[in-house]
Amino acid sequence: MVPETLQLRDAAKTSRSGDALASGGASILRKQTEATREPSQQQPEANESSDIVKGSELESAVATAISHVLWLWNAKNHASQFLYHKRTQVFLTTESWLPTSIAQRVFGHVSGTASAAKTDAKEVEHAEDQRSMLTMTEGPISCIAWHPHRSLVAIAHRATDTVFLYDLAHDSWCSNVLQNAYMQGITSLAWQPNCGYTLAVGCTAGVCLWSMLPGLHSQQPADSLEAPSLSAAQFSAWMTLMSFPPPGNSHKYPANLPHNDKLTLHRSDASVSALAFSSSGQWLVTGHQTHGHLTVWDVALGSATPIRRSGSSSRSATLQVGISPNGRYVVSTHASGQLRLWETEHWTSRVWSDLRVNMSQVVWSPDSRSLFFAVAGSADIFALALYRPPPSLEAEITLVTSFESHDAAPSDGDSSGTERIRVGGAIKSLALDPKGQRLVVSFEDDSASAMADISLLAVYLVSADALFRAGASSSALMPLGYIRGPGWGEQLRLDVADSALPESSTKKKRARLGLPIPSWLGFAPNFEPGALLSVAWANGKVSFVPMLFNASAFTK
Repeated sequence: MVPETLQLRDAAKTSRSGDALASGGASILRKQTEATREPSQQQPEANESSDIVKGSELESAVATAISHVLWLWNAKNHASQFLYHKRTQVFLTTESWLPTSIAQRVFGHVSGTASAAKTDAKEVEHAEDQRSMLTMTEGPISCIAWHPHRSLVAIAHRATDTVFLYDLAHDSWCSNVLQNAYMQGITSLAWQPNCGYTLAVGCTAGVCLWSMLPGLHSQQPADSLEAPSLSAAQFSAWMTLMSFPPPGNSHKYPANLPHNDKLTLHRSDASVSALAFSSSGQWLVTGHQTHGHLTVWDVALGSATPIRRSGSSSRSATLQVGISPNGRYVVSTHASGQLRLWETEHWTSRVWSDLRVNMSQVVWSPDSRSLFFAVAGSADIFALALYRPPPSLEAEITLVTSFESHDAAPSDGDSSGTERIRVGGAIKSLALDPKGQRLVVSFEDDSASAMADISLLAVYLVSADALFRAGASSSALMPLGYIRGPGWGEQLRLDVADSALPESSTKKKRARLGLPIPSWLGFAPNFEPGALLSVAWANGKVSFVPMLFNASAFTK
């Protein structure tokens, strides 16, 4: 038998355990009800934790991908350098027993080898021969650029690849000469507007951007508001090379080159054939010698943006680049005979390819509504008229006039009437003054005009508004007269039999050939009385021809 006390104690334990089980079951039920009652409060916490995990996984994946790309890029560079050095070693080893022509065909142009040195020497000799030939035919001056705000002229010398500065206001040459080992094969010059003395030089290496500061001891009055002149004293100048695309291994330029170094800078995709600044001076457009794509430079940042287009114009060299005065249009001509017009808001373009021959210098009218140009081997002058405001590309090309070669009597006192001058021929270049009232034309020295005096320049009166009147485009250019060159008619006189006269006739017609011939034309940007024409001649002289306008003589 179990004692009564033990039975009571066991009953108490049982009751206490039952209460504990009951309370435990109640707590479990309460937890279950809370879990079922608040699922919406626990779900955002789980979503946030899963988002954090996914974000960290994405970041790690991106970091891993970037590290892989960088590793592959470094590996590619190391591999290319390793292969380049190995190829050079193999070429140097086989150069001693293989013919040079075969080694070059197998390995290509490898710098640092004897054959590469011979090739560079041949290229230097060919470039010098070509330069000397151009110097004999076109003269030592390759191009000229007027400063937009001062009477300062930059003149590029073809034979030495140097740039001289002439101050017309002080009638003196600047003492400094711009020269750099990178500045080879100068093709174009342009001053940057609204930027003091900053000159862009287009050459084989790219664009040499010169910045100049007048000397501290320049003779300038203390109360003068004008900027000091460069011709007053020595000035400081430094050059920045802008090249796009950057030169690769085959065309890599050394970091430092002495002025007397004869290293050949090979022509590449960065070689500049033409350049032009916008009217604000903020951006610069360059055309290239090996392709037809344009490059737009932000000069302040030194950054380049290529403007690429497909078609035959993209595969041929760019001959000229011209920006309209309002900066809304850019025109480019190409070696394929195409003319391309760009609008600068969205950089869309339109191409005219039916001309099929190269175009001479393209000149914009001051109102940016039209431009004039001529084609190679022709005496025709064309105009492109824009009929809608920018950025519209609705335009039309029309034939304005044709210069016919003719005989004219000289105006130097020859009263016999037997001496005649043959004037005209194929048009070589054009120049339009900033006011848009005078157009000057020079002529080519070809076989058709062998007896023509191409040292004479034809001058036209311009009425650009006639291009926008129906049937009045032919009156846009009216001939005014001619401009003689230095020493006109004193170099050579030839007696030529007139084929139109009978053989028994003794009457002769003499053609007066006035040398030298003009090689470059351009107007000064600021000349209040009218227009100031600058002409570079084949004998190295530069002449300045002022034209004084009579406002009452113009009829609109």
